[in-house]
Amino acid sequence: MSLKRLTSGLLFALLILSPLAATAAGSFDQRLDVLERRVDRITDLTLQLQAIQEDNRQLRGQIEQLQHEIALLKRKQRDLYLDIDQRIASLQQTPAPAVPAAPPSTATAATPAAVAAPRPSTPAAADPAREEAEYKAAYALLSPQQRRYQEAVKAFRAFLEKYPHSKLAANAQYWMAEASYVLQDNETALREFQKVVSDYPDSPKVAGALLKIGYIQHALGQRAAAKATLEQVVRDYPNTAVADMAKQRLQRLARETR
Repeated sequence: MSLKRLTSGLLFALLILSPLAATAAGSFDQRLDVLERRVDRITDLTLQLQAIQEDNRQLRGQIEQLQHEIALLKRKQRDLYLDIDQRIASLQQTPAPAVPAAPPSTATAATPAAVAAPRPSTPAAADPAREEAEYKAAYALLSPQQRRYQEAVKAFRAFLEKYPHSKLAANAQYWMAEASYVLQDNETALREFQKVVSDYPDSPKVAGALLKIGYIQHALGQRAAAKATLEQVVRDYPNTAVADMAKQRLQRLARETR
């Protein structure tokens, strides 16, 4: 083979391979560029995801803070209700008129045994002074100075177990329910307020108990029951403070159901 023919063959080979090499190099650069753009996109998405996760953490923190503040507001609101109840109760309390002792009849005086025989009494009435002192001690736990609501629940429950037939039993039942209500133990409070209505129907505490039953039913999402209970308060106790409060809650219920 002559040198001329060899040179011509090499030049021909270079002419053919040069475009292929250039194409291969161009293809590699293109693939690399595509990969780099994909990596950049993934990086951007990762940063966006991290930003969203950080926003979610901040939102959860804000929600937890709001929930805590709402719980405090509910507690303060129920403290206020309790204070109002106590003030109303203190205004309604009137001293019982003294009952003069009846003079002994002639028949009784003529029978010494009848005079000497004591009248039977229930254990709860054996020491009325002690009974009243125990009630006042339990009631004092609800005062703004103490606010020892859990202890008040236990104290009133112990009072009712010890003096089930006391003239203060209805009040003790009501304040025990009220303490549970302030503690936001709605299930217990509802049950105890219902006992005021069922066990002491003639007590002046029934109106307040029905009002709180309506409040609790509303808080538990029992809207129909709450509406019926609050309407009963308005119907059965017109022109009273509890009726006015029941009307306000009924208006709130109406706004929520629109």
